[in-house]
Amino acid sequence: MCVVESDAPTAERAPLVGRGARRRRSFEGWLWLTPAAIYFLVLFLIPVGILVGYSFYSVESLRPVADFTFDNYGEVATNPIFRSIFVRTLRMAAIISFVVVAVSFPFSYLITYVFPRRRQFLYFLVLVSLFGGYLVRIYAWRTMLGRNGVINQGLMAFEVIDEPSRQLLNSQFAIIIVLVNFLIPLGVLPIYSAMQNISPNLIAAAQDLGSSRLHAALKIVLPLSMGGVRAAFAFSFILTAAEWVTASLVGGVRDQMIGNQIVYQFGSNFNWPLGSALAISLVSVAVAIIAVFFVLLRWLSR
Repeated sequence: MCVVESDAPTAERAPLVGRGARRRRSFEGWLWLTPAAIYFLVLFLIPVGILVGYSFYSVESLRPVADFTFDNYGEVATNPIFRSIFVRTLRMAAIISFVVVAVSFPFSYLITYVFPRRRQFLYFLVLVSLFGGYLVRIYAWRTMLGRNGVINQGLMAFEVIDEPSRQLLNSQFAIIIVLVNFLIPLGVLPIYSAMQNISPNLIAAAQDLGSSRLHAALKIVLPLSMGGVRAAFAFSFILTAAEWVTASLVGGVRDQMIGNQIVYQFGSNFNWPLGSALAISLVSVAVAIIAVFFVLLRWLSR
């Protein structure tokens, strides 16, 4: 009887101990999230909130005035210049994102399943390519795409063209080439990481059943690595849509992107409310397009 009486309090205390341990683990989890939450709050939510507030201001004597108005968004929606720049920006962002994914997926597949022994070395080369400065790459491409650059000289040497082409530099083609070169490593990283969770035995089993390597890559690896594909597309699309440096240095006058207009409104034109409305509109449209793309990918991968 004494043993039974001593066990009863212990059984009653067990749920309390378990509940306390769960609360402690929950608190520790929230504590680990605190630095990221502060970073997200200070460097994203607060700046976006400030932009949203400014977008409803008006301008008088080159100064923002706290006058709640939708005129700035009306200007963004109705001005044909802004509409054409938006269409150009989103079209280039879509093209660049699809090209980045189309290149990054096969490359990640090759270094993961075709050349597994050289996988670490090839992955290291991808990481090394990120060490180069962004502006250094842009000016390197300016040199290569120029009239006396290696590309024009090579085309002339093979008699493809008779004189240096003026269409390579200061064009949308130059912007696409430079941004694709910059974004491919950022596209490889998430796709490669997603493929590390896919066993090579699945591909070997598919090939044993008569599937080709291409069929296995499209029907097995691609659906299972769709999370990495979505991340690569989102990275490429967002970074391209917000780009303005590349368009300024290798694009032409008619190739400017919406980021250039935002910089102009905040800088030379001193129209912060209109620049804020352009920025918020760009973010909203970009998020909507990415969401639609994710839904399409989910539907296609069923």
